[in-house]
Amino acid sequence: MTDTDLIIFDLGRVLVDFDFKRVIRNLKKFTPLTEKQIHAYFGRTPLWDAFERGQVTPAAFFSKLQKELKLKGLTFEQFAPLWNSIFTEKHDTVAILRELRAHYRIAMLSNVNIMHWEYIADRHTFMNWFDHPVASYAVGYRKPDEEIFRIVLHQAAIPPQRAIFIDDVESHIQAAKSVGIRAYQFINATQLRRDLGDILR
Repeated sequence: MTDTDLIIFDLGRVLVDFDFKRVIRNLKKFTPLTEKQIHAYFGRTPLWDAFERGQVTPAAFFSKLQKELKLKGLTFEQFAPLWNSIFTEKHDTVAILRELRAHYRIAMLSNVNIMHWEYIADRHTFMNWFDHPVASYAVGYRKPDEEIFRIVLHQAAIPPQRAIFIDDVESHIQAAKSVGIRAYQFINATQLRRDLGDILR
């Protein structure tokens, strides 16, 4: 399709899968709280949002977790691999990404903290493929903030109508559409191939 210049991918659940329950299980070893209580904490704390907007450093994030989760006997050096070692590459989606980059510019638009971003970037070659990688912690906005979509469009110097966005979260899809970007909700690689049938060659 000649009117498409840029394909924008989400990261988590699209190009890498993750098991956050592993973080909760490991934190449980250092706190009197139950796994259910730890899970509930991460669901409600504003700390997560602040960390993914780059408003909190990794050290400050860990310090706050120590206090609010009553963590004992856990150093930051021990915490970092516990926090980061949860990702698995989705090879079938990465294969689609490889095909697309031969014909289109590609971008990344991820709600992500600096620890996870750097961990994934160090271990997954596909992270070097992006013409316009945009991480929420680096720009101070998170999906579904419309501004984060405008940032990637500005970097690519294209109007929204010339971009396609792929994400697994419905609210993010709607936000992209609200700024004029064609968007598809990711279900799996097979569905994505069907959705992109007119541009995959």
